[in-house]
Amino acid sequence: MSTRTVRNINTSLPTDFRSLYRLFLRANSAVVLHHSPSKTQIRRLWRPVFDEAASKIHRLQHDDVCSSERTNIVQWLYTWHRRVDHTLSLLATAAVTRGLAHKVTRNLKWLRQNHVLWVEKLYYSHKPFWKPQLPRTSAQYQPYSLPAPGSRPDHILRKNRKMRLFDEQCSNAIGEVVKMAEGRHDIILGRLRLKRWQHEWSS
Repeated sequence: MSTRTVRNINTSLPTDFRSLYRLFLRANSAVVLHHSPSKTQIRRLWRPVFDEAASKIHRLQHDDVCSSERTNIVQWLYTWHRRVDHTLSLLATAAVTRGLAHKVTRNLKWLRQNHVLWVEKLYYSHKPFWKPQLPRTSAQYQPYSLPAPGSRPDHILRKNRKMRLFDEQCSNAIGEVVKMAEGRHDIILGRLRLKRWQHEWSS
């Protein structure tokens, strides 16, 4: 569900849900000492969590929801609220101490920022973009040819592919560690979400 869609249904969301989101933003701001770039990273980390809950609440407002689906959504929201409460306790501790809770939230901020840079470098930087000053037959719009097997460019290309695969495997391993921490402590540590059609420069 897109952010624009969530904003369109904000008027139908419960007041306590919107208040909870504002409280979450204030707690995150206190954790990073109200540093604007850090607040942006933290907000983008947890916004998908609330977007998903908003879509569930919006679904409950439809008349075509069957009883079994309604029961599942209500149970999901109950679990979600419990985990958000535990996460707020973590953020409150991180805001007033410099212990483990503060290190976890700080590392989550860096994790998301580095993930954005990694995705933009590997999947966006080499993509061709339309330039109105160039003709349609420009060489920049032509597909790249693969290097000859065994050549130096082919060796570099294979090496870069191996490095990319290694980076992806490391990222997946970190993601599994985050999931295990969420399950063990019944918390939510945010979600990584990037729009494939739009750059999100982290600077």
